[in-house]
Amino acid sequence: MDLNLIEQGGPVVIVLIGLSVVGLTLVFFKLFHYRHYSMASIRRIERAIDRWVAGDKQQALDGLDASPGPYAAMLGQGVRWLDKGDKDQSAIREELNRQGQQVVSRVNGMNGFIEQIAYLSPMLGLLGTVLGMIDVFRGLANQGGGGDTGALAGGIWEALMTTAVGLTVAIPFALIYYMLDSHATTIRRSMEDQLTRLFTVKLYNKP
Repeated sequence: MDLNLIEQGGPVVIVLIGLSVVGLTLVFFKLFHYRHYSMASIRRIERAIDRWVAGDKQQALDGLDASPGPYAAMLGQGVRWLDKGDKDQSAIREELNRQGQQVVSRVNGMNGFIEQIAYLSPMLGLLGTVLGMIDVFRGLANQGGGGDTGALAGGIWEALMTTAVGLTVAIPFALIYYMLDSHATTIRRSMEDQLTRLFTVKLYNKP
């Protein structure tokens, strides 16, 4: 870490660096959390439901049991309940929808904080620039307007540094948030689709 950057940028740069450290920690946590929701895992789950639709219940259960994570576990429980036929189908649907909402909530958890880092960082950088410009012009006023041009340019350069730092933090976090949110949407849509297929095939298979 460049200590001159902190010294020249002041407390705003310290806040931005702190936000970036917290944000990166959250990103690594989210990536670890998403390991159960990779595209390969989602495709395995969808193939398992394909087997359920085809009437191969055991293969469907084996495929879901082999897929780690709460998404597969939820569908596996649903397959077992529907296969036994000893529970009311509407109650099963309601319970699986409740569990699905919990899974989606966990998938989306903390994505909003990453979005806020992307939103607030350029604003904080602009705040640092405004405060720096105030200091520059206050110094000129104290000198009676006869300040040296080099000092003025140096003061403006230092003031603009916080905006550059803010944008440097904001741009990658904006991209990361977009990717996380896009994948969360993919998970939610897949879950809704597979739950619908789970109950549709049961309806069609009724005597």
